[in-house]
Amino acid sequence: MNNDIIIKHGKILVYRVFDIASEIDLEKVIQLLQEKQNASRFKLDRNYKMSLVIPTAPVSVALGTVELNILDKNVSIEIEARVWHFGGLSLVFHIPIETGTNWTQLISIAQWIEKDQEIDLIARNKARFFQEQIKDSMQTLNEWSTFEDYVTFFIKEISGISDGAMNLTELVDIPALILAEPSLNLSSQMRKLVMENCLQYGNDDLSVIDWNSALLVEPSGSMDVPIVIEFALCQLLEMRYYDDLLDEKLNNLYNSVAKKKSSILSNKYSVIAEEAGQIYLEIAEIVETVENSLKVVGDFYLANIFRAASGRFRFKDWQRSINEKLSNLAEVSKLLHGRVAEQRSQMMELTIILLIAVELIPFIKALFVSYQK
Repeated sequence: MNNDIIIKHGKILVYRVFDIASEIDLEKVIQLLQEKQNASRFKLDRNYKMSLVIPTAPVSVALGTVELNILDKNVSIEIEARVWHFGGLSLVFHIPIETGTNWTQLISIAQWIEKDQEIDLIARNKARFFQEQIKDSMQTLNEWSTFEDYVTFFIKEISGISDGAMNLTELVDIPALILAEPSLNLSSQMRKLVMENCLQYGNDDLSVIDWNSALLVEPSGSMDVPIVIEFALCQLLEMRYYDDLLDEKLNNLYNSVAKKKSSILSNKYSVIAEEAGQIYLEIAEIVETVENSLKVVGDFYLANIFRAASGRFRFKDWQRSINEKLSNLAEVSKLLHGRVAEQRSQMMELTIILLIAVELIPFIKALFVSYQK
């Protein structure tokens, strides 16, 4: 460990991401918060040849500061909220890195963040309060306790390295920081896995992205890379939410069908089939909206950052799971509509038999009278 590496200017971004609504009207959010908070639309600082497009930019809101005791030091932490139109709420805790902090100390702070539960409690309370403040901008409020967490170590200025930021990978233990493991001797396999997504745009910057945290060296101070990682984190949460919602809806549908057999005169299957079809359309539309909220239009740095983050977050696995469950939902709807059609066919056949029977009554009556004579 080389403790000659000193952080001169940097911060730690601690994320807690919640799903608070099915959809949010961001213009309405700004109206609601104009008199209460400092609300503004987020913009990318730098143009990486338009590699990423955010059609509906999120709204950023300053939520003030909190005091936390970090390794026996009282630290003032700024909290920022970012609201996404597809229902995501990112809470970002900006923890300043004290000038003169060495790498060993930074890893100790990372371990403290990993074990701390106070940030979770503050984040839940802030999210609940903020949701209440902007509830008039939402179509449907979501009450889902699950959230995503992430940590980004954002270093603007660092001393003790030469020949560019990539030199840092040879001088300090980056995997120990990423995994918040100050004492464990990590295997070479684990170190290689952590360092797979090590990217550079210029010689002086560096991005190392893993599934639960990232290290960013950015001398310009641009927040473009953090916002792309944050978006990927929001998208992951949305996928988890709709995967969980589909599980719930499918279980409810299966239970509704299995509870008791339906009679010919019952409209039970018809009601369930309509519900299944409606759920399919709603979720498919929302998932498509989330996936299209940020588009890659070129193979450039931010696009690579997004690909690295989405790969680490296992987007493909979540998308596959959602698509399979949507297919199951469509099949359930199709099956139930088939049962409804079968019931209607049986009803029609019964009606025809009854009509024929009614028409035969006079004939049978006449035969009976004739037989008696």
